[in-house]
Amino acid sequence: MKKTLVMLSALFLCVCTTARAEIVYTSGHADLGVGFETVNGISNLKLHIHAEGALGLFGGGTLQAGEYEPGDLVIGVPGPSVARPAGATWDFLASSAGAPVWFLPQSDNPNKPFLGIGTEELVQANGWAGNTPITFKFNSITPVSGAPSSFALYQTDQFGTPTVQVSTLIPTNPNTQTENTWSLLPGGHDHFVYAFTAEGVYDVSLTVSGRNGNIDYTDTATFRFATGSAISSVPEPSSMAMLAITAVGFFGYRWRKMGRNGLSRCGS
Repeated sequence: MKKTLVMLSALFLCVCTTARAEIVYTSGHADLGVGFETVNGISNLKLHIHAEGALGLFGGGTLQAGEYEPGDLVIGVPGPSVARPAGATWDFLASSAGAPVWFLPQSDNPNKPFLGIGTEELVQANGWAGNTPITFKFNSITPVSGAPSSFALYQTDQFGTPTVQVSTLIPTNPNTQTENTWSLLPGGHDHFVYAFTAEGVYDVSLTVSGRNGNIDYTDTATFRFATGSAISSVPEPSSMAMLAITAVGFFGYRWRKMGRNGLSRCGS
């Protein structure tokens, strides 16, 4: 199995060097997941994309359930846009009322990615205490193409009132007033609204950190999003690129699943 994974990883590197700009995920349930892996004797947290089921892709086709590197997929944020509501409550979202916002929803919509954030792989069997928070930090949003965009991550309650985890306009950390941080407990899973104020392709950098025993672990990764009409400007993948990414995602999922069941763990 390990030899097969190495061979498939080599195939992935050979034919998919531009894969992060090719495969656009536009529907289905996935999470920005946090795993805990040991590679060459070194343990650390691992940010990745976890496809809970088959993911719909722009241009047709699907990507099977599994675990993928942050750069394997572009996360599509389809239109249409919505107008920012009036009132100071929404100042975190866009600079003025009525400004267009492209978003991924907090609840399932068959025409958009249903993108959660999950720490389910951090289990007590591997030393992760259920009452010790895992901290997420938003680092930056960088435009790859298109106009600069604000970014917000938030939830709304049954009355539509927002609770903000990230805002590039009004940072959420009360101590620094310049950082955006939030937390989930190990074994957790939640969904949020992801909001952008322009059409384009954007790299969003996140850092995750947590304490296991008396050791602090951390990982930083960049996830690429394409919003609105910019989705159609992303080149479609070749069939070989799709085959390689699907194969590596599948075997990576198998090995991570084995690790969660107490067997040997293989990093991807």
